[in-house]
Amino acid sequence: MTNKYVIKGLVQGIGYRPFVARIAEELKLDGWVRNTGGIVTVMASGSEEALQQFFQVLSNQVPTGGFVSAIDVDELSSPTEFAPGFYILESDFDEASNLPMLPADIATCDSCKEELFESRNRRFLHPFISCTICGPRYSILKNLPYDRDTITMEDFEMCPQCRAEYTGKKDRRRHAQTVACKDCGPKLEFIRIKDKNTDNVTTCGKVDNSVDIYNENDLGPELSRACEILKDGGILAIKDIGGYHLACNPFAERSVSALRILKHREAKAFAVMFEKLEQIRGYCQVNQQEAELLESPARPIVLVRRKKVGGDSLDAVCLNSPDIGAMLPCNPVQIILTRICGPLVMTSGNASGDVLEIDNDRMRLWLEGRVASGDIPEEIQIAMLGHNRAILRPSDDSVMKVVKGRQQFIRRGRGHVPSPLTTDIMDEIFAAGGDLKSSFCYVQNGYAYVSQYLGDMETVSCQNFYEKERTAMKDIFGFNPKYIAADLHPGYFSRNMAKELSEDLNLPISCYQHHKSHVAAVIAEHRLSEPVLGFAFDGTGYGEDGNIWGSEAFIWRGTSNMERVAHLKPLKLIGGDEGAKNCDTILSGFLHSIGLEAFDINPNKELIYAAIDNNINTVTSTSMGRLFDAVSAMLDICHYNSYEGQAPVELENIAARNNGEAYALSLGEDGDVAELFAGIAEAMKNQIPREKIAKGFIQAVGKYIQAIALKSGITTIVLSGGTFLNRILLEYTIDLLESEGFTVYISNQLPSGDGSICLGQAFLAYMEK
Repeated sequence: MTNKYVIKGLVQGIGYRPFVARIAEELKLDGWVRNTGGIVTVMASGSEEALQQFFQVLSNQVPTGGFVSAIDVDELSSPTEFAPGFYILESDFDEASNLPMLPADIATCDSCKEELFESRNRRFLHPFISCTICGPRYSILKNLPYDRDTITMEDFEMCPQCRAEYTGKKDRRRHAQTVACKDCGPKLEFIRIKDKNTDNVTTCGKVDNSVDIYNENDLGPELSRACEILKDGGILAIKDIGGYHLACNPFAERSVSALRILKHREAKAFAVMFEKLEQIRGYCQVNQQEAELLESPARPIVLVRRKKVGGDSLDAVCLNSPDIGAMLPCNPVQIILTRICGPLVMTSGNASGDVLEIDNDRMRLWLEGRVASGDIPEEIQIAMLGHNRAILRPSDDSVMKVVKGRQQFIRRGRGHVPSPLTTDIMDEIFAAGGDLKSSFCYVQNGYAYVSQYLGDMETVSCQNFYEKERTAMKDIFGFNPKYIAADLHPGYFSRNMAKELSEDLNLPISCYQHHKSHVAAVIAEHRLSEPVLGFAFDGTGYGEDGNIWGSEAFIWRGTSNMERVAHLKPLKLIGGDEGAKNCDTILSGFLHSIGLEAFDINPNKELIYAAIDNNINTVTSTSMGRLFDAVSAMLDICHYNSYEGQAPVELENIAARNNGEAYALSLGEDGDVAELFAGIAEAMKNQIPREKIAKGFIQAVGKYIQAIALKSGITTIVLSGGTFLNRILLEYTIDLLESEGFTVYISNQLPSGDGSICLGQAFLAYMEK
């Protein structure tokens, strides 16, 4: 008898066809398997017993990284004859409208890593080693089905040995689309951008666990020179799977300082790549869940607690953060470099705020321009380690942490995109997201495909990146949305783009309030149906009354409507970009609104008061983020946000130093902040350490949430928005709520910040239909 199987799920790019072929051959079935659009189709002929066993295996087993969502089986009424044996056929197009699933870029597997360091293996130190279950995927995909000629590896003709592996029935690289070797695969290119201009001694400082075990004949000239640059304290631009990284020795303060100048990133911590988990544990406290994230195929950056803050050899990298953004290598080049050079700063290859660079020529020109500026110290060398395999879509490293046993994204990118989220949204919707830390999503057949982190839409380059990725995802997956959802803010690029798209496609569009979308995103992700009390705390969002919201509490009862039940007391602040960045100006606005001008030491306070009193460039705000800014300035922690959220981050870092009781502060249940600031002023007068005051403020916010929850009569709580990236606040609030019997949800599969609101928009659009 002969059966036809249509297999749906994540079954492409993970070695699924060789897996099917091996099972069929073991059961002595005749037939074939092929990629068909975004699914896999199998025709198998054999005894009834063998076909039943075949189906059982397909239903219960899948290669690492994939999953099967459904298997449709048809028994063919007329007998079908096959040539003896079981074959992997060339791909063809989809026979029906089946939503495809593709794996994200996958870290180098253990088998390939073992081969990488086997001196007798023909792929010894091969910088592009991969197999059926590891290597680049989404970043090199042109279109479906996933095959050699639909990815950028089509530029490289397989040599006879690689071709034999590709077609060999017993080889683990059977039909591995990225198969290549040193003879036929991509090639590295080393370009020296800047030499030393002095005879100063080396600036490399400590090189932790570095080894000199490979000579230039082993490594090749490109990797050898790259290692020399890093060991000598230079900066190296490295082209990886998702784009360029900038790397340097994390123990060399001059090198780290030069990297900050190069990137215009003076005040933000860098991530550090370690060779292995045991090395991370030398500097950090790593629990089991954090270890699992670090070693997962996505290889994200994971924020883990430092063992020592202050006086540590990584202070130049981490600044005053209690965390290290730690990561493990995800590709062969990184594996080789960290083994030879030890830990490395590994940060995105771009100027802060711009799109991750993927093009060799543009990276070279940018580095040359930065050198020509004269900003880079003379003793710092700069070089590039590029390659000639094209990257089609930039994808920053994912950034994650674990809080109270809950996985939390700060940024979702390489290793996780385009893997979809399962939802109850059954319509076909495009949701445009927001303009800060932007991402969009397509939703179809109960799956939400959320784009990678796209940056802030204030730059033309990020806007172009957004449009390019939106079109690419639509074309690759064949999305055909029937509705469009966007943010309520009339000035957002994302909203205006969505409006133009709706007009071009003649599709209905609905716009949803920013903070309602935050709460809705968590509801959609966890597929909640019971009444929810949702908190959305962040820096800014356009409110339904035309004011700036940011401390909102909503009750949701299973419809598209949400009732706004609490928020901070509205007050006037100076508007515009400068008004959101200058914490001293923000503090003046708070103190003036509550009559505590006596505590305002801002030399420009009278000018600010006059502007506020006369409604000159002012906004009315309920923002929790601005409250954190004001308290940070009052405690002399941070007076200006050189990057988004800097003042709240530095306030949290100071609060983390307090290991004892926090100074008791309170926030009015009606959202009045007068008592809070009066309490802070009294504490400062009494010379209470600012870390105790900072922690007391954070706890006051948690108690404010608890008080609202206790009054609501609702037991399911959602915490959303960028403010809940504050570990102290989130842990304290969860403890308070759970001690009272509440069930607490946060976003686990998407960022707490604005990178999740596209899913919330899609959910609200679905509820409204």
